[in-house]
Amino acid sequence: MSDGLEENLHAALRRAAERAPRAPGALSSQVAARSRRRRARAHALFAAAAVVVVAGGTGLAVRGAGGDTAPPVLSPSPASTAGTASGTPSPPAVPEPVEEVWPQAVWKIPARLPGGGKFQPRAFVDDRTVLLETWESFEKANALHAYDLDTGDVRKVADIRTPKGVFASGYSVGEGRIVWQTIEEGDGDESKGTRVTKFWSVPVEGGEPAAVTTDRPVVGRGDRLTVTGGKLAFSLFEGGVFTVPLGGGTVEPVPGADRHHILLWPWVGTPGEYTPDGEPSFEELLNAETGETSRATVRPGERNVRCGVTVCAGDRGDGTSFHRSRDGSQELDLPSGVFAEPALDRFYAAHLPGSPGGQYLYDRLTGRSGDLGLRPNARGESIAITLSPGVNDGRLVAYPLKGKYVIIDLERLAEGS
Repeated sequence: MSDGLEENLHAALRRAAERAPRAPGALSSQVAARSRRRRARAHALFAAAAVVVVAGGTGLAVRGAGGDTAPPVLSPSPASTAGTASGTPSPPAVPEPVEEVWPQAVWKIPARLPGGGKFQPRAFVDDRTVLLETWESFEKANALHAYDLDTGDVRKVADIRTPKGVFASGYSVGEGRIVWQTIEEGDGDESKGTRVTKFWSVPVEGGEPAAVTTDRPVVGRGDRLTVTGGKLAFSLFEGGVFTVPLGGGTVEPVPGADRHHILLWPWVGTPGEYTPDGEPSFEELLNAETGETSRATVRPGERNVRCGVTVCAGDRGDGTSFHRSRDGSQELDLPSGVFAEPALDRFYAAHLPGSPGGQYLYDRLTGRSGDLGLRPNARGESIAITLSPGVNDGRLVAYPLKGKYVIIDLERLAEGS
């Protein structure tokens, strides 16, 4: 196993143990019975841009993460020209490399910092800057850096220091600050013996990280963060959406969102992305600012249904995959081999036909595809990209490739399509 794959594998397993729910006795057999795609989706347990083992050989699923975007509105998605509801689109021939199809949205940067240190891309700071996390050991962050995609310049933003067994995760950027969380065992009367989430913040220009103080311990495991209107909004893995002033203060629950998770602010929903019993993810949505609600149409026999703000995708009983508006209209087939999990409600990762381990990025709205360049190595090890309808705004896709890191900005890709 290569150093990069081994490092990511250890990181995935360690973070899974940190964030996973306490399992009932029969859970291991239930999980073992799930399909390869279902196991890949278990990455919802992890922080943004985490990696997970994919069944069937050594593989890693890399998840998108990103920065701020304007709040979307609920409306039917435009009909695609890439296929029809009456037949499955033919898989494309090997497409052009992704950087040639969308040159305005793809970069290849060195896989190590100038001093030789390895890093993990975590979020976009702005349209030209990527937040990088360096590690002192497997998944143990020790610093944040900002990488300028135009010039290649790197600057340190902050050092990160956490106690043994405590890890930084869930990075988000907004209103001139970078925020993240740590999860550790509670030690007070209210939280003793439970997991407690703490929040941290630093200016994007750099400085000393500061705690976002809360009036009471946040009991539970944080899963998603976002900065909005001078507040830090967060949801818990156990369910529930809350806000706290970015400068610290009283934790306020979002009304009507006691079971919800952040999808893409202000939209929160239930169930969350991790649905161990096969429920459609984000079937119910609530706008945390206006109170607007939406319930997705799910038909009998459909499986692995993953919903975004305006669309849902999943598998039918006959093995084909679909993409449609949340209200059930404008249903279209997806090409064979597509992971039915949309980012920005339009982009999918897909297996390349006739090329084991190969993948391409598919834009459902335009029908365009770009080869991600991923292939198994001589030992059969490979990386598998999966996308997500949420995880901040689903903007950043990043993966190592031939001594480089490929950086894809899905938001910029969408603007140029």
